[in-house]
Amino acid sequence: MECTVEILSIGNELLLGNTFNTNATWIAERVTALGGKVRRITTVADNLNEISQAVSESIKRRPRILITTGGIGPTFDDMTLSGVAKALGLRLKLDNVAVAMIRQHYARRFPRRRISLTKPRLKMALIPSGGTPILNPVGTAPSVRINVNQIAIFCLPGVPREAKAIFTRTLAEIIRARARGRKFLEKWIEVRGIMESSLAPVLDALMRRSTGVYIKSHPRGIEAGGHPFIHLHFSMSSSNERKAERVLDQAVCEAIEGLSRLGGRVRQIE
Repeated sequence: MECTVEILSIGNELLLGNTFNTNATWIAERVTALGGKVRRITTVADNLNEISQAVSESIKRRPRILITTGGIGPTFDDMTLSGVAKALGLRLKLDNVAVAMIRQHYARRFPRRRISLTKPRLKMALIPSGGTPILNPVGTAPSVRINVNQIAIFCLPGVPREAKAIFTRTLAEIIRARARGRKFLEKWIEVRGIMESSLAPVLDALMRRSTGVYIKSHPRGIEAGGHPFIHLHFSMSSSNERKAERVLDQAVCEAIEGLSRLGGRVRQIE
């Protein structure tokens, strides 16, 4: 069974275009490298109903893992955990372990001051009933894990440094274990002098012959002299790395030969 993953990015700033969604890109890249399969990336606003609906829709698709980013801080617009709780029909509760994590964070950050746990700070320790807080090694708000119907939901902070730290510390090994030895392999070739519409039939036929290989074309524009410039990405996931490597190498070789016959200037990118 594949380790399928969905990513739910939460934040008005992402929809307004004020902030690049670097979290989703970084997480998708890491999930893929660990042998998982990202099926969907969704972005919604800081809106309780939209978060709840997006979580409910994801659960219906039954990924192995759902990762949310953003909206678990102390401010009024941080409502991810409330949205998750609503989608699952759970209540929020003050978690003592999460409170201890927050208290310890402030003690480390301000060793000479006593930081009181105000209502906004305690808000970060309100998690869905049955959820488990996960230590945030570089920030304040704990991450949270909730299990439902064999789906693991992980709620990460939106601050990239914090999201990356928690993913690396906690999620990476879980995804690797659930991938059960599957590996992701990829290769690139560069094609000059052939229009994308002309190379399409070659790639279609090659994909039919090369079981499991996916070929994606990335037009890079027109180079000097009016010649098309395209990168081709070959990828494959398999639990048999050696066999997959041979299949992928064969597909790349056939592509280079076929496109060269069409008059293209083709080379493999290392």
